[in-house]
Amino acid sequence: MAIWLDSTDFARYALIPEELLPTWEGTEADDVIDGYVSALRLAGHDILTLGAEPLAVTWLAEPLTFARWCYADDDTGLLSAVHAAGSADGWEDVLTLELGGRYVLADAAYEAGRILESLQDAQQPPEALRVELPPGRYRVQSLIVDPDPETQFMLERLLPE
Repeated sequence: MAIWLDSTDFARYALIPEELLPTWEGTEADDVIDGYVSALRLAGHDILTLGAEPLAVTWLAEPLTFARWCYADDDTGLLSAVHAAGSADGWEDVLTLELGGRYVLADAAYEAGRILESLQDAQQPPEALRVELPPGRYRVQSLIVDPDPETQFMLERLLPE
């Protein structure tokens, strides 16, 4: 089972470069949070944002995919659904951005202190996930998958260009 972030009250997540995290104030993504997938440029870094609905999110490192939980009893079929969707038609190109290095995925409105505390406190439900990406240009594509009638996930995959 994946580790899910589901504590957002603001319906937006940001993929924050670790080097920018100590100065993150929680307002940086305010202008781009209405879109399901968007990006902003801050201090020479592209920052991917996932927003529009307060859906739980997880990171699947092997297929380079973010999954958002629309509805499901559990996530047992998630990984097989993501792999099956890999060659499916219907992926929508959303944007292209430069990524690479160590990141933290967290609610975009959380301040640095809260995110850093979450990363260090394994006793509490996670509010942040670590993400590591090889440097390069990535195309972000979105797809909604329905592995069965009672299950739906929204996927955003990163395709190296």
